[in-house]
Amino acid sequence: MSVEKSLFGYLDENEPVYLYKITNKNGACVSLQTLGAGIQSLFVPDRNGGLADVVLGFDNPKDYTNPDYGYQGLAVGRWANRIRDGKFVFEGKEYNTPKNQGTWTLHGGGRFSFTNWEVEKTGEDFVTFFRFSPDGEDGFPGDFNIRIKYTLTEDNVLRVEYSVLSSSDTVANPTNHAYFNLSGDSSATIEGHILKINADYFTETDESQLPTGELGEVKGTMMDFTRPHKIGERIDEPFRAIIEGVGYDNNYCLNNYDGTLKEAAVLYDENSGRELAVYTDLPGIQLYCGGWLSRDYTVGKGESKVTFRRGVALETQFYPDSVNHKNFPVRFVKANEEFKTVTEFRFSVKK
Repeated sequence: MSVEKSLFGYLDENEPVYLYKITNKNGACVSLQTLGAGIQSLFVPDRNGGLADVVLGFDNPKDYTNPDYGYQGLAVGRWANRIRDGKFVFEGKEYNTPKNQGTWTLHGGGRFSFTNWEVEKTGEDFVTFFRFSPDGEDGFPGDFNIRIKYTLTEDNVLRVEYSVLSSSDTVANPTNHAYFNLSGDSSATIEGHILKINADYFTETDESQLPTGELGEVKGTMMDFTRPHKIGERIDEPFRAIIEGVGYDNNYCLNNYDGTLKEAAVLYDENSGRELAVYTDLPGIQLYCGGWLSRDYTVGKGESKVTFRRGVALETQFYPDSVNHKNFPVRFVKANEEFKTVTEFRFSVKK
């Protein structure tokens, strides 16, 4: 195992972005960028041993900072997903966060994703990124120290460990926004990928896809992935929690949540044989199939463009807007006590 550092590019003439590449004995490798502590590429084998990049992204680091391009592979914080009206009450005090998506906050306002992080430590098989967010930044309480440790194992598991220390009680919901396409085909969408999600319920949403506080049953609806089937099979069916023409962009409430690491979802591409199992100790996972992305973007990595339904994001998380719903399961950060959460992306092949 080894870690190699290289220059990726520049945000401006004075701000370089670096890549840290981890390679295992199988030749599988992940390139992590200082911008947004993000996953820039991830090469894993198919059933014949052929390596291909299974995450979307860009050749130019500047493209990662365009929110219209979908936060490709970037870390998201302090609070992933949505906050209604850009405000919440925590421990009796109201906090106001950036309204960067209409009238609401998306992904904490984007600062965590679109700025450079420090590399605190590297080892043979890991890289640890660090960011300090001062009290009041983007409206959130507490001096906030976050570390994200990426480890690539010899068994083709990418382990992502989030650690937070804060000077005061606060909220935290970090995740990674990688979009996966297991095919290795630069022209393929993810509609042919087979998906299973271990969830009997999803969070009901209004016309803006903001949670209402109610949970809906997936059984008997196009939301049901309890049995594996192709993503594209029902993606365009009319349904109350789906915006027409977009398809899936929904939070699933994972079964048997108890704060321990469990399988949340399994993604499979029949042609390549690649399979991805997502494990998390969090209660939710957002299924997003890139339905808001344009069909006409020309940006990406080589011929692999970031376009409509080219990748699927499986974002482990607390439910969206949990800061405004007391009935949603959530853990908050206690002052000077470490808050931790883990997600694993486990890659394998079917012969």
